Amino acid sequence: MNNGNSEPSQLDLSARSTRSVRSAVSPDELTRLKHELLQAEVRLAKARATAAGAEIDIKVLNARLKAFAK
Repeated sequence: MNNGNSEPSQLDLSARSTRSVRSAVSPDELTRLKHELLQAEVRLAKARATAAGAEIDIKVLNARLKAFAK
């Protein structure tokens, strides 16, 4: 849709600046960033597993408490 405005939109400007930043990243930097992302994903998976384990512990303890209270 053309609204008659000849100025580039903010979205166009940010897309251009992103492209110029991408081209300035060296292969070593890209490798390092991918490695850091992988490490962050592993930390997140571990945290989720810990949280899931804690939820199970709570359910078991609640069941034991209810059984004891009867």
